[in-house]
Amino acid sequence: MTDGLNIKREILRKAVHISTSVIPLVYYFSATREQILYACVFIAAGFLIADILRINFALVEKHFLIIFSKLLRINELKRGLTGATYLFIGITATVYLFPKEAAIPAMLFLTAADPAAAIVGKLFGTKKYFGKTIEGTIGFFLIASVVILLLTDYSWMGLGVAFIAAIAEFFPTGINDNLVIPVLSGFLLMILI
Repeated sequence: MTDGLNIKREILRKAVHISTSVIPLVYYFSATREQILYACVFIAAGFLIADILRINFALVEKHFLIIFSKLLRINELKRGLTGATYLFIGITATVYLFPKEAAIPAMLFLTAADPAAAIVGKLFGTKKYFGKTIEGTIGFFLIASVVILLLTDYSWMGLGVAFIAAIAEFFPTGINDNLVIPVLSGFLLMILI
């Protein structure tokens, strides 16, 4: 769901979202679980504190909006938590809850497949259901499948997890998908380990 963002703003927002893929990639190639967890807790706390200050103090909100308003959706402008806060809470929870073999693909589902869904849906989507498009869901599944095939040994069962995650991204749950996608995916991938 784009909540009123035009295509240029949506792509900019998702480029920032995709840039967070550096976290699971650093975790994959060099960092320990503890190093990544500490970094994620620090970043998530920073975003949460910024949101709390923005929500409660008009002066902070004014300066926050000057800097970030082009990246925010309508619901975020109405003083809700930003997607970035949910994103880093989701990443932090995933690192904390799951072993590395499950956490890395689950985080990449969030940081690469989820933004792909939004961009593909915005560019090629024809009809929205629940604010999402079938084309975007296919984009999610394709990127999640690449993650599974490149980074895991789960093969076909892993592709099933990618499919379930794509379906979870499509249907509204009432919980921000930046939390649902990595936690659900991490749980399912942990079962495969």
